[in-house]
Amino acid sequence: MRIGIRLTPSRAHAALVDEERVLTSASVPLATVWTEPLATLLHELSAAAPAAVDSVTWDVSAVFKASLEQAAATGTLSGSDSTTVIRRLRAQSVAAVRVVPRSSLSGARRHPAPLVGALVAWRDTVIGGHDLFGNELADLDLAAADRCADSARSAGLTTLAITATGAAALATHEEAVAARLLERCPDLRLCLSHEAGGLGLLEREATTVVNAALLNVAEELVGRSERATRSLGSGRTSCWFATGDGGRVPAERLRRSPVSGLTASGATALIGAATLSGSADALVVLTGASGIAMGQIREGLPHVESDLPGIFGVRMSAPQPVLTSSRVDGASDLATLLNDHSRRTTDVIAVLDEGGSHVAKEIHGAAGKVPVLVDPGADLSAVGAACTEPGAWLDLLVAVRGTEELDQLQTRAEQQACTLVAANGASPGSERIVRSSATVVGYLRASLYRLQVRASSRPEPKDER
Repeated sequence: MRIGIRLTPSRAHAALVDEERVLTSASVPLATVWTEPLATLLHELSAAAPAAVDSVTWDVSAVFKASLEQAAATGTLSGSDSTTVIRRLRAQSVAAVRVVPRSSLSGARRHPAPLVGALVAWRDTVIGGHDLFGNELADLDLAAADRCADSARSAGLTTLAITATGAAALATHEEAVAARLLERCPDLRLCLSHEAGGLGLLEREATTVVNAALLNVAEELVGRSERATRSLGSGRTSCWFATGDGGRVPAERLRRSPVSGLTASGATALIGAATLSGSADALVVLTGASGIAMGQIREGLPHVESDLPGIFGVRMSAPQPVLTSSRVDGASDLATLLNDHSRRTTDVIAVLDEGGSHVAKEIHGAAGKVPVLVDPGADLSAVGAACTEPGAWLDLLVAVRGTEELDQLQTRAEQQACTLVAANGASPGSERIVRSSATVVGYLRASLYRLQVRASSRPEPKDER
């Protein structure tokens, strides 16, 4: 028995799931104090379960997005006097430090994304950095790091995002700056871009800044969610958080990396559609009041990529589901598109909310291949959150001298990904590699490869629970 909960700034949507069935669902409004209503919601669903509830998985992406939207809408982080939960959960302003070989290399300029500009209250440059082969481009100026620490504290900022040129290949300058900052100001909280992975400096910086800005929000959300889960009192009900790659992570992981949960709702909706339709490989059409989106399920997991435009179109290196808004004019046109698209997967039409029910039924009726219609009568993302398993994603850049060394590094990356899955709570021996690719970075040298490895956990057989 599992419970999934999708939090929004004003409501909590929950579903009790057993295998491929929704046993019951519920939704409650949230006010500024909402641990008690969440606990009541969990107790209501737990009481309806024929067996003990094994886990509660929270999809908090909507609250993360709302906390960021305030910054984008106002250009500051002052926020609005809302009566919803978001009133006390606002993204914080952060300092940004770039480590680049010359200060003229956009070090003092704003990030081109307005959202990142709104989150960064102060920024500066430290000379240093490497190229993508790990060659040092300039001597690291640690004295400049000292000045950055002092200036950030003078501005009242205690959370810094550090992004170094070439950190995807070699992170020593990024780590050295972080060590120097902590030595001077031990109370600083630091986020480093190489921990997010990815190739582009701007994508890594955006991911790191957003992650830093959400740390306070994540701390509050995770704490409240944990307290509500513990209120079940069984002692065996574990607490998890859904991520944008279609996996789930324990509380401490989301506290450190809230950006990993920023796009979770799309992934959980796809997983919910796949689970309820019994489809491990499917083209899924999600229908809601706000529109239609299409995504794919492969081997039971949503197809995800990095470097995609996310919230407000900001490209970030964190993985997220590939969802395409429909460009057709009506349901019949979309049904024709499904009929004409040749593939070996199932077509699934899934209802996101009440506003999408009519459109889903219209598409289903017009489609000649008779796709599977999923109308759960519950929040689809809450259902999908309950069905998630531990996962991990690595995005690395490596320079190699030959095929044998590439194979060794790729095998090592796969082992690291499986280790992360185990650390994220997977049952021993359940780890599996879902994707492992080595792509030549063609505009440089053939010996430079981008490794992307995705790992997940196999669901436990029912008779072992």
